[in-house]
Amino acid sequence: MALNIKNTSVERLAGEVAQLTGESKTEAIRRALEERKRRLVVTPVPDRRAAVLAYLKKQVWTGVPKKEKGRVMTRAEEDAILGYGPEGV
Repeated sequence: MALNIKNTSVERLAGEVAQLTGESKTEAIRRALEERKRRLVVTPVPDRRAAVLAYLKKQVWTGVPKKEKGRVMTRAEEDAILGYGPEGV
């Protein structure tokens, strides 16, 4: 089936890409559309929550010292992390 491009800037861009790649305009457009489609289609994660928890257990929590696990930070510690001081931020 034929495709009739009536936009001069699209025609020009297709020609530029084709010249840079050594492809025909049709091939350049086909590849561009395939690449864009691949970026737009999101691969579903079967159970995102389980995947995040598994990552935290294997990669994050193993690096936290035992004495720090479950400890609640003081207000002063939170402020220090956020950069708050006597003069503000």
